Amino acid sequence: MRLICVAAFLIFGCNSHQEPSSISIHVFAASSLTDALQELVTQFEQAYPDITIDLHVGPTSLLARQIVQGAPADVFLAASPVWMDYLLDHHLIQDTPIPFASNTLVIVGTHDRTSIPSLSSLSMVKRLAMADPSHVPAGVYGKQALQCANVWKSVESRVIPTLDARAALTAVTSGSVDLALVYGSDLELSSDVKLMFEIPEACTPNITYMIGAVKGTQHIIQTESFVAFTADSLQQDIWSQFGFSH
Repeated sequence: MRLICVAAFLIFGCNSHQEPSSISIHVFAASSLTDALQELVTQFEQAYPDITIDLHVGPTSLLARQIVQGAPADVFLAASPVWMDYLLDHHLIQDTPIPFASNTLVIVGTHDRTSIPSLSSLSMVKRLAMADPSHVPAGVYGKQALQCANVWKSVESRVIPTLDARAALTAVTSGSVDLALVYGSDLELSSDVKLMFEIPEACTPNITYMIGAVKGTQHIIQTESFVAFTADSLQQDIWSQFGFSH
């Protein structure tokens, strides 16, 4: 597996390593899937030793736009059906996309902070980091949740938009902001943060991850094998291990 980080200056801990392989396929994936996918790709490459995965991670919206602009992707894993539909509208997805995982939303802060009793308490926070709510799925979901709770208008001016949820997590651990709104799966990524508040199920949008083969891939058999492997219910343990639901 080779891992390539999009906008690497904001995404940390990425190493590059190329294993010998006869076929290499390029997988573009939402950055929130990074850790789980590294485990899944390891298992896939063990099952298919003649296939190497080049894993490109970044914000779903940025990756989708890159694919439309001609980036050499074979598979796309999106954190939102909206951006999968964007590629479908451009006739760039081979078959019907498959949902394979879901997520939740949480508010996190450092251990020296007191947990908040409700989302309305965010109106007292000076700086709240969250993925850019104008286009990045984590931010869009977060805005929808805060609108549902009728607090978005009082919180909007305090929002510090970031590249993605991983960058929002980094912002709170570095002390640049007071709290961050991130995915539930991000909570276990840093021992420097704790759960401050879990977004109620009633206000949690339907956070669905989708996978699809990109039209025009030169390795359709290998690509379809990876799509099927990722969407297989047998991978449920991996998604659960990294904080996702299947």
